[in-house]
Amino acid sequence: MFARLCLPLLLAAPLLAQPITSERLDQLAASCPQDAGFRALRNALAQNDGRKLAEDWSRITAVDAHFTKRIADEPVANQMASGRCWMFSSLNLFRRTAAAHLGCDTVELSQNYLFFYDKLEKANLFLDAIARTRGTAATDRRVEFLLASPVQEGGNWQGFVDLVKKYGVVPKDVMPETFSSSNSAALNQVLFLRLKVAGVRIRAAKDEAAIEALKLQAMKDVYRILAMHLGVPPTHFTWRYVAKDKQLTPRKAWTPKDFFKEAIGADLDGFVALYSIPTLPFQKKYEIDLDRALVDGPNMFFVNCPLEVLKEAAKTCILSDRLVWFGADVSQDMQREEGLLMPGVRDFTSLYGMDFAMDRRECFESRRSVPNHNMVFTGVDIADGKPVKWLVENSWGDKGGKKGYYTMMDGWFDHFVQVVVVPRAVVPKAVLDLFGTPAEVLPPWDPMMSALNVE
Repeated sequence: MFARLCLPLLLAAPLLAQPITSERLDQLAASCPQDAGFRALRNALAQNDGRKLAEDWSRITAVDAHFTKRIADEPVANQMASGRCWMFSSLNLFRRTAAAHLGCDTVELSQNYLFFYDKLEKANLFLDAIARTRGTAATDRRVEFLLASPVQEGGNWQGFVDLVKKYGVVPKDVMPETFSSSNSAALNQVLFLRLKVAGVRIRAAKDEAAIEALKLQAMKDVYRILAMHLGVPPTHFTWRYVAKDKQLTPRKAWTPKDFFKEAIGADLDGFVALYSIPTLPFQKKYEIDLDRALVDGPNMFFVNCPLEVLKEAAKTCILSDRLVWFGADVSQDMQREEGLLMPGVRDFTSLYGMDFAMDRRECFESRRSVPNHNMVFTGVDIADGKPVKWLVENSWGDKGGKKGYYTMMDGWFDHFVQVVVVPRAVVPKAVLDLFGTPAEVLPPWDPMMSALNVE
């Protein structure tokens, strides 16, 4: 693929080509004098992680732990070695509501339960899409996209909404974690293999009956694989718990949908996703093709807004005791041990003596920054009416940060937050009206395809 893309460029502009001649190599070597400072850095980098050496300790230690507004902490969940951040953060959004409605101190909702159905639905979506494109060449970009990753690990808010509306939720101890839910690589590998086999056979099938038979058998196999790795999700369950008065409640029978309605009862359609993508026109609605949880569900859709709209909506929510789900790029400027998201937390410029600066638009244009993690805002620190820093509930356990809570400096928000999900009530009417307009459809390989970018 690289050669096919680059060869026409070389032929079109041969004068731009600059081979590394011996003279050019001498010029490069002369620009890197082997002085004492260079030798010291070379020795340090030969034995240490350069990212650790670049950490600006004076900046790290200058951050205080206080927030103007902090919603009560919950014990931090742990997604372990799986790409379920979108699911953990979405369920974390309602843990406090569920605990209040049930009259207990805390409750964790089963991520494994929704994980099962997410994988099952994505397998069905893949098989449907591969059948619809069977007359297209294998080198077509859409076919390549489908076959490269039949069941993506990640997801988004719209997918969470559609899964919960269809399947409900259950408490974590009704369908607890398994090794494969917490360490999903082996499960993904066998699902990929089974679905790739189904994909190539569907593309070679001669008639609709054969295609339907192949799809049905593949779905039966996927269900069996998921049941073996994750367990069989309950359609009914009996559950009891310890209430705030420390008394054990009577056993009660539920369905997953009934449990969501009674324990949470949130209007999931009352939330909207606001993105801020500087490479796309603002004040416009978009959707990403094939970025959805259900074959008969909507694509992920959003309105693209200036970053200030996202920030103001998030601040308004926190100040009124409402949590905020958001997506960001945690591969940038994060110090995990202290739990800091801070621009310049790693001073590569001082370490290497060169320019690494990019503004927000340049980060998007170069694809340096893409959404790869979802978390929840639970606090904000304000000075002179403007946010200074944000408190973040992560889903990586309690070892990093302050018992799993991270501090995001507002400047990091400016660079690396791409999306917030907020109630419609806090969105300006002019922006809210855009959700009723036709959406421009982006291709499934768009960098905002969060299903492919997960931590």
